[in-house]
Amino acid sequence: MSPSGHYETLGVAPSANFRDIKKAYYRQVKKCHPDLFGGSREKEEEFKLLVFAFDVLSDPDKRRRYDVSSGIALEETRPQEWFQDGYSVMDTEADDILEEIIVGNNPPPGATLGSLFLDLEKTDVFMSFREGKNFFRAGSYRNALNLFVKVVNHSPGNILYRYYLAKTYCALKQFNDARMHYGMAVNLGKRRIPPQRLRRIHDELDAISARKSPAWRKVVAFFGGKNAKTRFVDSEENTVSELNRAIARIMAERRKGEDEKKLLK
Repeated sequence: MSPSGHYETLGVAPSANFRDIKKAYYRQVKKCHPDLFGGSREKEEEFKLLVFAFDVLSDPDKRRRYDVSSGIALEETRPQEWFQDGYSVMDTEADDILEEIIVGNNPPPGATLGSLFLDLEKTDVFMSFREGKNFFRAGSYRNALNLFVKVVNHSPGNILYRYYLAKTYCALKQFNDARMHYGMAVNLGKRRIPPQRLRRIHDELDAISARKSPAWRKVVAFFGGKNAKTRFVDSEENTVSELNRAIARIMAERRKGEDEKKLLK
């Protein structure tokens, strides 16, 4: 497969946006949907490649990693959202995949990404979530918010949907709303069997608490001088960056504490 293989499979350019990719998927699926060709094994294999290509290119994080690994894009020097312990929100990347596809979407037993896409009418929530992620990564937080509210209302027990809704509220500086949805995600994780630790969500919740405290403002004032207030409310991008730095610090402190406990044993 050539470096732009997934783009070739869908018939789109590497510059295509989410809606271009979504339209291309719906167009291409009519050419290889197994049900339209009497269950043809050949068409089934084509369809699997199409689903895989769409899964990668419709997710902004997976797409970025794919573009870098295939030489389409250069690695960025600034830290990514999925820094340190990978980009998974839940305990493992596999948990993320299952959460996105299964929880709240009521698929049939034994469903996979491929079988879910066999019935296009049942992909509305999945598509809305993916579109919301693309808006979020592009900094279009209001559009992302509308979509994340929609998917959370549809699937209130989905941890991943709650997480992205909370993160979007953070970017919009609506910290009380963010804290509420982070907390709901944590409570959902506690009820899973086995329970989800959700370290990333705990870290971001801690970062919000730090930001809302008087101590945070004192730190900003100390380093920012008389312009501190302006910097504090400067932009949504700065808000996300500040929270990410706080998260990185919290994660480093927790790992240090865990290492010290191991040494004491």
